[in-house]
Amino acid sequence: MKRVALLLLIAAFLAACTIPLDILQPAETATPQVIIITQAVVVTATPIPPIAPTEPPAPPATEAPPPVVEGTPLNLGGVNMVIPACLPVTASGNLIPAQVYDPMGGPQEVFPQHRRINFSGYPLSGTFFPPYMRVFPVADFATAYAAAPENYAAPTIAAMQALLAARPPDSDASLPFLVMAGAGQVFHTQAEYLDFANGSGVRYLTSYGQYYVPYNNHDLFYTFQGLTSDGKYWVSAVFPINHPVLPPNAESTVVPPGGIAIPPYSSPTFDTDMAAYYAAMKGLMNAQADNSFIPGLDCLDAYIRSLNIGD
Repeated sequence: MKRVALLLLIAAFLAACTIPLDILQPAETATPQVIIITQAVVVTATPIPPIAPTEPPAPPATEAPPPVVEGTPLNLGGVNMVIPACLPVTASGNLIPAQVYDPMGGPQEVFPQHRRINFSGYPLSGTFFPPYMRVFPVADFATAYAAAPENYAAPTIAAMQALLAARPPDSDASLPFLVMAGAGQVFHTQAEYLDFANGSGVRYLTSYGQYYVPYNNHDLFYTFQGLTSDGKYWVSAVFPINHPVLPPNAESTVVPPGGIAIPPYSSPTFDTDMAAYYAAMKGLMNAQADNSFIPGLDCLDAYIRSLNIGD
């Protein structure tokens, strides 16, 4: 009996010892705790879905770069330009002193101190105007007109600003020009908007006078009138220009091949005749190719597009 009792006591002791051994084993809940932590990390991240292969995107649309003008680059007192090979001239610059409004001086050009570019070796000579370009500081016109009832340049400047903002189609209305004294714009043709490096404007062919100036190779000139983008400078360029369909001067009775006769002053319907003549000539000149003029419109346009006006 004592032996049996001893065995029972040992068995009970071993059974009691298994309880703390089970507690030291890894708990089944340990694994879920690890998973929960892992899931928390995944939830806070933003999933990125796979992207199916596609065609490469098209490059963004960009404006065409301005045409490169080949020729001789020059910087004349901050007026940067390229003289194209098609315009065989030599350019020089000088500073012109202001010519202010004088109430007693009669009609005259009024302008502030400005830079003027002159051209030698131009392909035409003996014309009404020589070739030149002027760069006016816009704000200084107010000082030049200080003695006048008003700044008479201001309406022309405002007209150019409005014209460039809207860029309407051409009409028979006079186009802006700075500066011309004692004469009016008789007609214009071949009007086109042009942009240069730091500004824009309008070029056209015209003649100025105090009478019905007919289209002719002595008086006709190409002009560009424009503003820098900051409104600081006005660019005024004048280049004499010829065309084979035009007579040599205003008094000529010669009608070149393809040209239109100038109405005689003795006609009893002279005013009406001239109105019809100007309309017909504008259409005729607009139809001419750029390179049929001397110098070519495309050549003069290239020069204008090369401009970059600095201080």
